[in-house]
Amino acid sequence: MPLMRTLIVQSKRHFIDWWLFVPMVLLLIIGYIMVFSTTSFKGLSEFNDAYYFIKRHSFFLMGGMALFFIGAALPTKKIKHGALIGYALSIGLLLVTLIPSIGVQIGGASRWLNVFGFQFQPVEVAKFWWVIAVSVVLSKKSNQIVTFLKRVPTNKKNDNKQAHRPKSWVQVVLNGVLPVVIVMIIPIFCMMLQPDLGNAILTMSVGLSLLLISSVPMVVLVVAAMVSIGMVAYSIFTHDYQMQRIESFLNPWLDPLGTNYHIIQSFTAIGSGGWWGFGIGESRLKYFYLPLHYSDFIFSILCEEGGLFLAVVVIMVFSALFVRGIQISLKHPRYSFEQFAALALTLFLIGQAIINICVVIGLFPITGIPLTFISYGGSSLLSSMFCLGVLNGMGRGV
Repeated sequence: MPLMRTLIVQSKRHFIDWWLFVPMVLLLIIGYIMVFSTTSFKGLSEFNDAYYFIKRHSFFLMGGMALFFIGAALPTKKIKHGALIGYALSIGLLLVTLIPSIGVQIGGASRWLNVFGFQFQPVEVAKFWWVIAVSVVLSKKSNQIVTFLKRVPTNKKNDNKQAHRPKSWVQVVLNGVLPVVIVMIIPIFCMMLQPDLGNAILTMSVGLSLLLISSVPMVVLVVAAMVSIGMVAYSIFTHDYQMQRIESFLNPWLDPLGTNYHIIQSFTAIGSGGWWGFGIGESRLKYFYLPLHYSDFIFSILCEEGGLFLAVVVIMVFSALFVRGIQISLKHPRYSFEQFAALALTLFLIGQAIINICVVIGLFPITGIPLTFISYGGSSLLSSMFCLGVLNGMGRGV
């Protein structure tokens, strides 16, 4: 098989980026222990099997590891060539979730599809192909944007030739920035329709970061930021449950047995853990006091059982991943596809973790975004490990 042959050949050429692989494995081990600790009682009470959830998580973990190596083995050129098809299919999957008879609605949002008994979030596929498509377009259009900001020789071999630039900033926007913004905004609009405000905000943030490093005119960046804020505000004011989350965030003690129950129980778990925690498996809040304690709020139980010590360890490991991802991005040529893609993948993986941690400690409203590599497995775990594999491949040789 060509893929197996590629794996064997590249294994002799530093196939694994250990600065990415080791932190990922550490997070996966911590996550595996925490998932078993938080789900054994739930599995026993609901399915008469204490290992029900950990067996499913193990299945996702093995699949994710396979996807990591596949992502690491895929040549960058092949990924770029699949950008248009992957981008179009991912948008189609996002729209399919809106069909009442097909999409699975939970908590007022249609974000899931049921695939062979497993609930699957198409947004995890969409985020990856969004990165690839946007990076391809940015790498092609950046030259037009840069030549507007400063004079660039028409012929690099002869610096004496007359420099050129587009006729006006309008031309830059229409020919350079507008195609990039269109590619960025379509999947985000589909996420808002579901609605999936958390992932939409994360994607907007990554998009604004890419526009910033691509040297777009400041007026374009300001307009893009204002449009993003407007879209978020519109979504909040048109969906009651999102407005309730904002109100709960602003006053978390207002309704302790209602809309604010989640965050108050999260505070209780984190605060009771102290410096060193109660010990692995000794959480009190996991006994149906804290909802979603094995997915969205698993960091709360991690703090309760491992204390501030384990929380700091997790944050430091994520920091190591972030630093290596930025290093990979910076070592590629400026404005290249690899630089944009490596940065975007890093920001998605770490940004998701930052949002989750900020939610459980009360710095952000509840979003429904899981903790990267640690929360109970599924489409998020599979997607995250594949994305890190692709980042590993981009870091090879740099």
